[in-house]
Amino acid sequence: NSIEVDGGPAVRAWLSRRTDVDRVLLSQRLRPLPARAPTSRGDRAAPSGPAWNVSLLHADRVWSQLGVTGAGIVVGSSDSGVDGRHPALAGGFRGGDDSWYDPWDHTRAPTDQGGHGTHTTGSAVGRNGIGVAPGASWIGCVNLDRNLGNPARYLDCLQFMLAPFPAGGDPFTDGRPERAPQVLTNSWGCPPIEGCDPGALRPATAALDAAGIFVVAAAGNTGPYCRSIKDPPAAYPDVFTVGATGRDREVADFSNRGPVPGAAKPDVVAPGVGVLSAMPGGGYATLDGTSMAAPQVAGVVALMWSANPALVGDLDRTRRILRDTAVPAGPTYASRDPADACGGDANITGAGLVDAYAAVRAAG
Repeated sequence: NSIEVDGGPAVRAWLSRRTDVDRVLLSQRLRPLPARAPTSRGDRAAPSGPAWNVSLLHADRVWSQLGVTGAGIVVGSSDSGVDGRHPALAGGFRGGDDSWYDPWDHTRAPTDQGGHGTHTTGSAVGRNGIGVAPGASWIGCVNLDRNLGNPARYLDCLQFMLAPFPAGGDPFTDGRPERAPQVLTNSWGCPPIEGCDPGALRPATAALDAAGIFVVAAAGNTGPYCRSIKDPPAAYPDVFTVGATGRDREVADFSNRGPVPGAAKPDVVAPGVGVLSAMPGGGYATLDGTSMAAPQVAGVVALMWSANPALVGDLDRTRRILRDTAVPAGPTYASRDPADACGGDANITGAGLVDAYAAVRAAG
C-alpha cells in the first residue's frame, strides 16, 4: 500500500497535507561514487565436508540419515545480489524469466557487486558443504547497494517475492503469485537513517504472512545492548527473527536482543561467527553476523517443508516446531548489571539454537 513518488520538498509537503495519504517517507538515494566499489571476493577453498555450522545444526544428519536436502522448495533471497555463476550456487538457480529482479541497476542475470548476498544465499542453499538445504532452489532480488537500502527498494523486493514478474514487466499486472518462493531469507534491516519508520514494511510482511510465505530475518548486529531489535522487519511478530551464536553455542556479543513490545524476540539463534560460505568469483570466505545466521534457519525450513509438503504454508506449526525442537544456547550480557539481563534469557537466546534434525523429524 505504498507508492514511490519522484518529487521534491514541495511535492512532499503537498502529499503530507492530503487526507488520503497516511504519511510520507523519504526514500534515501545513494550518492554516486567516482568509480564502482570493488567486488568482495573470497580467498578460501570450499570445505572438504559439511561446514562446522552445518554440522552444529545437524543438517548433515538430515541429508545422510533422512535423505532430505530441500528438493522441491524455493528460497527467495533479498540482499546485495547473488553470483549466479558460483559453483556452489549455479545449479540451484530456479531460472525462467521471473527469478531475478534488480531495481537498482536493472541487471538481467544474477550478479553481486557486494558479496554479502552471495554469502547469505550460500548458507541457505549452497552446495559443496556450505548450505543447510543444498537441494533447494533459489531466486534473488537486489535490495542493497553498498550494503545500504531505502524503503522503496526493500518494498520492491518484498513485492517481487510475493508475486514474481518477468524482467521489464509490470508488478501490478504481470505478477505471478503461483511462482512465489515458499521461504524468504532477509539479512538486512531498515533503520531510520535509511528512511524507514517502525511501520514502513509492516503491510508487506503481513501480505507475505497471509500468503503462507515463511519470512526469516536477521536480528541485527548492535548488541549486546537490550532492546536493540527494533529496525524493520526484525521486530515484527509475523517475521521469524534469528540471533547469532559461536561454535560454543553462546550468543555472540554483537547479536541484537529484546525485549520487543508485543513480540518475543529473537525467535531462535543459529551459528553466526566465522561462517564459511560463497563469495563472488567462485571463492569462499568466513564472515560474522546475524546475517550469516538467518539464512541457515531459512534452510532448515526448506528441509522441513521438503520432508513434509503438507506443512508448506502452515506458518504457525512450522514456527512452533522450530521453537520446540531448539536446544539450549548460552546467553551473554553487556555487564553484570541486572539491567543488562534484558528481562530474561529468552530475550537473548530466543527458544535456543535451532536443531535441523529434530525439526525435520518433528515435521514429518
